Amino acid sequence: MTAAQKERFEATQKSQPFCDVSVFLPSDFILDSGETLSRPELKVRVYGELENPAIVAAGGISAGRAVAPCKDSDGWWRDVIAPGGFIDLDRFCVIGFDFLPNPGETARTITTHDHARALADALDVLDIEKLYGFVGASYGGMIGLAFAETYPDRIEKLCAISAPDRAHPSATALRGVQRRVIEFAAKHGDAKAGVSLARQIAMVTYRTPEEFAERFESAPGEKAGTPYDICDYLISRGDAYHLEPQRYVTLSDSIDRHRVDPAKIETDSLIIAPSSDRLTPLCDLKRLADGLRISSFVEIPSLYGHDAFLKNADLIGPHIKKFFEEKKS
Repeated sequence: MTAAQKERFEATQKSQPFCDVSVFLPSDFILDSGETLSRPELKVRVYGELENPAIVAAGGISAGRAVAPCKDSDGWWRDVIAPGGFIDLDRFCVIGFDFLPNPGETARTITTHDHARALADALDVLDIEKLYGFVGASYGGMIGLAFAETYPDRIEKLCAISAPDRAHPSATALRGVQRRVIEFAAKHGDAKAGVSLARQIAMVTYRTPEEFAERFESAPGEKAGTPYDICDYLISRGDAYHLEPQRYVTLSDSIDRHRVDPAKIETDSLIIAPSSDRLTPLCDLKRLADGLRISSFVEIPSLYGHDAFLKNADLIGPHIKKFFEEKKS
C-alpha cells in the first residue's frame, strides 16, 4: 500500500468502521482455465485496525465483502463478526471480499485457487504478509482450503465450516440441474426467471426436511398447479435473489470444480460439520479432517442443514472464538 493509499485508508477508518479497497490484479493474472479477466479487480472490505491480527472471512456464493454490521449493511455474518462478537472487531482486523467474476465479466470458468491467488495479491496491497486466520463457510471455506494449500507460509489458522476438499457427487448433481435451468431459461429469453428457479432448488438443499416439517403444513390448493405454502416461500426467496445469471453459473460450477489435497495443508485447522448438512455430508468433512496434518473436528447438531453457519451462530460461534483466541500470536 502506498503512503497516499494508507493515508486515505486511515482517514476513512476514522469516519466509519470499515474501508473498501479495490485491488487491481497484476497484468499477468491468468485464471486456471487460461482465461483472463476483463475487469481484473478484487473488491475487499477491511474492518478494524490493520495492526491487529488479520482474519479473512468468506461465505457462500451469495455472500460478499459486507461481513459485519455497519450503517450501509447488516453484514451477512453479523451474528459472528462484530465488536465484542465471537470474532471480536476490537481485537482482530477482519477482511471480507467479493467473489470473482465481477458483474459483467466475460470469463466463465473460475476456481477456488484463482480466488486464493487474487486474495494473496490483495493482501500484498494491504501489506499483510501473513494472515492470523481464515474463516470460511461453504464456498468461502473451500477458498480457505485452497489458500492454505497454495500459501502455507501465509496463514496460521484455518476454520472451515461445511466446506469439503471436493464436492459430493449428489451435490454436484443438484447444482448441475440448477445451472441447466438457468441456461434453458436464458435460451428462452428469461434468464432472470431461471435464476429464481435455481435459487428455489438451492433453498431446498440448504435446509432440512425436519425444518420444513415444522414450518409448513403443505395443505393443497384449489386445483393442480396452485402453489403450496412451502412453494410460496421458495418462490419469494427465488424472486428476491439478484445474482447475475452468468455469475451464478460460474460460481456454482466453481464449487464443483473445487479440489484440494488435505495432505498438503499444514495449517492448524478447525473443521466444523453440521450433522444435518445434505450438501456436504458429515462423513466427507470427517474424512477431510482426518486427512489434514493438524486439525480439530466439531460436529454441530442443527435443524438448518447447510445453512447452520447462518442460523446457528450461538452453537458455532463459541468454537470459532475459542479456536482463534487460543495461543494468539
